[in-house]
Amino acid sequence: MVRHAHEDDGERALVDRARAGDVDAFGQLFRSHHPRVYRLARARLPHELAEDAAAETFTRAWKGLPRYKPTAAPFVGWLYGIARHVVIDMARASARTDLTADVVLDPHDPWLGRDDLLALADAVRILPDEQRIVIELKFLAGLTNDEVAAVLHKQPGAVNAQQWRALRALERALEPR
Repeated sequence: MVRHAHEDDGERALVDRARAGDVDAFGQLFRSHHPRVYRLARARLPHELAEDAAAETFTRAWKGLPRYKPTAAPFVGWLYGIARHVVIDMARASARTDLTADVVLDPHDPWLGRDDLLALADAVRILPDEQRIVIELKFLAGLTNDEVAAVLHKQPGAVNAQQWRALRALERALEPR
């Protein structure tokens, strides 16, 4: 088995147990990764559809676990690959909605107001697809560059370049603010 630097032994053991049919092990993987899968889905879908997308991601992951090859990519990369496809399918099937419609802002946060959040959402929305996906995986799902590279089947250097271009584009888009 190939050992992925960003995948710890505990997660590998859970994946192995889940692949063998251990529902409790898969439940632990679900609890560990659900918040990030949901955030990834929420970046492109309204709350209700994002919940559905997260559930569908884990349903497909459970069904697909017997075919998962730990030598190809880390589990997290494989899982977020599934999530990305589910989100794309659901986004195509539904009308685009306001990404920030039900975002709850901390009224005590002096750094980010609703106008700032809307401006950022608009700026991310106009990024080229490859850049937007890197930003979503990196900052919404919380993946490392190596994990993003595994999800997108790219080299980490290519992910770094896309991230840099995206951040520069966001900076330019938000500069007047």
